[in-house]
Amino acid sequence: MATSKINVELLQDIAHMWRKWEIIEVSTAQARNLLIPKWMAKEVTAERLKKMEADKKRAQDQARIRLEQAFEIQKNLDGQRIAFTLKGKNGKIFGGLDEHAVGAKVNEKFGIHFEKQNIKLPNKTHIKTAGEHLVYLHITRDTLAKIIVEVTVE
Repeated sequence: MATSKINVELLQDIAHMWRKWEIIEVSTAQARNLLIPKWMAKEVTAERLKKMEADKKRAQDQARIRLEQAFEIQKNLDGQRIAFTLKGKNGKIFGGLDEHAVGAKVNEKFGIHFEKQNIKLPNKTHIKTAGEHLVYLHITRDTLAKIIVEVTVE
């Protein structure tokens, strides 16, 4: 007697065997008696499989477009200079220049918004001296732009 097989999509991890969202082939009895009633899996129909493939292709296309946009932003920002004139004395700035101020100036000048955690200042602290400072702007996990922040003291 041959056992029939069925494809199911897992809704949770099954210890030491399979991961969530995997599509596996199991016996009909195992699917109907264990996996489906306990909400561990759901049956994958031909229609559902087509939808999953279309979603996967759409996600890949969107990821490719986002990466292309990130490289374009990197190309536009890399090596750009941003100037600040701040109050200070003897080459030292009162208070310092933080990520928020750099991000606001980048947004003002280039129209690109960066979150505070995506702006990396030298020595991981506020800029407190006059001169040129190299600042890294993380666009994505894989792309970053280097800009030069010029600080002068008035």
